Amino acid sequence: MCDKVTARCNWPQTAGNELSQLVATRISDDDVFMKPELDDVINEERAVLFASSECPPPPCELRFQIATRYKIAALTLVCSAPKVELFLGPSQEYFETIYGICVEEDDAEVPVRPYRYDMEIDRSGINDINLKLLTSANEICVYGSMLHVAPNPNGITTQLPRPVDLLRIQELLQKGGSQSKDEEHADKLQHFMSLIKGGSPQAEATATPPPTPAALSADMSTLKELIDKRFLQLNQLVTKRMDDFEAKQAEKLDKIIALLEKKQS
Repeated sequence: MCDKVTARCNWPQTAGNELSQLVATRISDDDVFMKPELDDVINEERAVLFASSECPPPPCELRFQIATRYKIAALTLVCSAPKVELFLGPSQEYFETIYGICVEEDDAEVPVRPYRYDMEIDRSGINDINLKLLTSANEICVYGSMLHVAPNPNGITTQLPRPVDLLRIQELLQKGGSQSKDEEHADKLQHFMSLIKGGSPQAEATATPPPTPAALSADMSTLKELIDKRFLQLNQLVTKRMDDFEAKQAEKLDKIIALLEKKQS
């Protein structure tokens, strides 16, 4: 079980419990996706009904998001929509279109056919997905869903700043000859330095005259110091998070060993 799942839908909810209770989670093995039993996915507490008064209705979009230290490895969904489109990540990149498997195909007493979807997501670090439930009906029932999640190794690095291309900076400073090009290189370095220091490039450009060659050399030394400092802070951050992760894994292993020893005694 991971942290609480954030769930949102663009259609109004007309029946059922709170939307956040719709989704169950299960820790998953990256290598093997074990489809859950239907009874583990659906129950009365997780059933939600959505309705749209628009004609024709827009696609019903159901979005799930979890903490970045986890990734979504797979999704099991049971709903009344016969077709679903899956989009991944903050940019909502299209991933695939899936046709559901009818769960109660032979039961004539079921007025609304439930369809089951088991979708594996073979992308690294995905913690945000969007489902478009495609149907011509104005009501959609979601009987239940389950996110299969795993620890996300990319959660440590996805928010880190991009590396600085120092060779490109030196190339800009050393290229070609005319006075106008030198001034252009100096302006680019000044702009870059202001961004590194967290200041405003426009404000610094109006407040200071164009730098001299001696000033450029001093700026390069300052730039290298700033980069070294950033790399040191980055290394310390990654090391701390890795240590915390290993400590948690060791604690879980100790608990499992203790339970096994208790059963054997």
